Amino acid sequence: MRPRDPAALAEGVHDVLVIGGGVYGLAVAADAASRGLSVALIDAGDFGAATSFNHQKTVHGGLRALQKLRIDRARESIRERRALARIAPRLLRTLPFIVGTYRSVLENRLAIRAAFQIDKWLGRRRNEGLEPELRLPDPRLESRAATLKLFPGIRAQGLTGGAMWYDYQMVEAERLTIAFAEAADAAGGRLANYVEAIAPLRQDRSVAGMRVRDHLTGAEYDVRARLTINAGGPRAGELMRLFGVQRDVPLLLAMNVVTSRPSSDLAMAAPGGDGRMLTLVPWRGRALIGTGQSDDLRSGTATPAVTRAELDAFVASANTAFPALRLTTGDIRLVHRGLVPATRGRGGRAELLPAPLILDHAEDGAPGAMSVIGVKYTTARGVAASVVTRAAKRLDKRIPPSQTGHRILPGAGIADHEALSVETARAVGLELAPPIIRHLIGVYGDRCVPIIRLMADRTDWRMPLVGGQPQVGAEVIHTIRNEMARTLADIVIRRTQIGSTGHPGAAIVDAIATVAGEELGWDADRRAEEIAAVDAFYALP
Repeated sequence: MRPRDPAALAEGVHDVLVIGGGVYGLAVAADAASRGLSVALIDAGDFGAATSFNHQKTVHGGLRALQKLRIDRARESIRERRALARIAPRLLRTLPFIVGTYRSVLENRLAIRAAFQIDKWLGRRRNEGLEPELRLPDPRLESRAATLKLFPGIRAQGLTGGAMWYDYQMVEAERLTIAFAEAADAAGGRLANYVEAIAPLRQDRSVAGMRVRDHLTGAEYDVRARLTINAGGPRAGELMRLFGVQRDVPLLLAMNVVTSRPSSDLAMAAPGGDGRMLTLVPWRGRALIGTGQSDDLRSGTATPAVTRAELDAFVASANTAFPALRLTTGDIRLVHRGLVPATRGRGGRAELLPAPLILDHAEDGAPGAMSVIGVKYTTARGVAASVVTRAAKRLDKRIPPSQTGHRILPGAGIADHEALSVETARAVGLELAPPIIRHLIGVYGDRCVPIIRLMADRTDWRMPLVGGQPQVGAEVIHTIRNEMARTLADIVIRRTQIGSTGHPGAAIVDAIATVAGEELGWDADRRAEEIAAVDAFYALP
C-alpha cells in the first residue's frame, strides 16, 4: 500500500468517503475503486481491529439459515463462500464440521437429510471455478458409532448418529482483511488508519464529507465527498447521529476464546449451557471455541473488557457442549470480543441481526450519506458490491458490474511461492534457511518478495527476532512501510500473525518493539507504552 498520508485525503472531492476500516468498509472501498469511483477511507483505529478481528476464522455456507428456512440468506452465504474461495484461495482451507443427530424435531436425521438436500441443490455450483484443494465434498450423515469416535464426549443419550458438512477456515485471517485494504489501494483508493470522523461537512442540507482528526498527529482536515458511507460497525449509530439521523442500532456482545487445549482437524458443533449452538474449531493446533453471545442488547462503541463472571460462564457453557475438553479458565490464551448488530428475539433475548442493512439517509433527511450494517464476515464482499451499485445510482454515475467476486485479492493467490522466495533471495545475494522460507511464504505469500529484499538491506533485519523461531525483523519493517502498521499491537496482533493464538512471549514482543521503535522513532517511554498495550490486550481477569 502507499504510505499513510491523511493530508492527501483533503485534496479534491472524492466520489465516496468510507468511514470504517473493518472488512465491510474495506470491501466497499475495494469494490468502489475497482469500478472507477474515486474513494477515500478512514478508520479511527487500525484496519480490521474491532469486530472484524473478533470472529471464529470460518467462512460459512448458511446451513443455520436453512434451519430457519431463510433460503435467501443461505443462497447468499453459499455464493459468497465460493467468492471468497475464488479470490483468496491461499488464505482458506476446507474444514469438516460434525454435529450430533437426535430424536427431536430439529435434530433428527430426516430433518437434517432434507436440509442437506436443499443445501446440495442451492450449492450445486459451489465448486465452480475453484482450485481443486478448495472443492467442498457433499454433506453426509454419519453412523452413531462413527459419530461417537469422531466427537469425543458428545451427549450419547438419544444420539442417533451425526451430520457432517464442509465449510472453510481462514488460515491467515488478518492477512485476508489486509488483502481487502491492499485491493482498495491498488485500485486507486486512498486509505488512512487512525483517522477519526468528528463532524460532517455540509452543502445546504446534504452531507458533503467529514471533518477528520489524525489521532497520531492531532491535525484536522476536511475530506470532501459527494457521498459518505458509514461502515462504522459498532460506531454506526454514533456516525448516523453525526449525520443528523436518529436511528437505533442495537448491539450484542459476541465472544470467542482461543485455548491452549489441543484440537483435532475436525470442527464440532453442540449446544452450550444456554441452548445456543457453540462450535469448536481447530486454530493452529489449538481449540478455538465460540460464539458466545450476550442475552441483553448493548449500546456504546467501545467493547467492554471481559469479566471473570463472563469468562466462567463461557467456560461452563463450553464444557456443556464439549465435555471431553475439560476446559478451565487457566486454559484460555486469548479472548475475542466484538459488538455486533442485533435485534430483540423471543422473550426479549438479544439475537444476531438476521440480514445486513443498507440505508440511504436521503430518506432520513440527510442526503449525501449512506450506512451499511453488516452481519457476517463471509458476506461482506457481496454486500459491498450492492452498496456500491446503490451508491453509483445515488451519484448518477454509470459504472461497470462488480468483478470483486472473481478477481484474486493481492497476496491471496496460489502460486509456487517457495520458488519465488528462493529466486528473490538469490537475486539479492541471500541464502535463507528453510524454516524462514516456509514461514514467510505461509504468512505472506507473494508478499515475501519485498520482505526478502528488505532482509538484504541490513543484517539485523534478516536474523530471527528470537533464537529458534522463524520470524525476522524485515517483517516488522514491511508492515510499517507497506501496510500502515503504526503501533506494536498492529504488528504483533494484526499483521504478522505472531500473536494470533495468545501472547507470544516477552522476548519476541520486546524484539519487535526494538525494530519498530527504531523505524518509527519511539523513545524509551513510548516503547514501554507500546509493550504495555500489547500485554493489556492479552490480559484476562
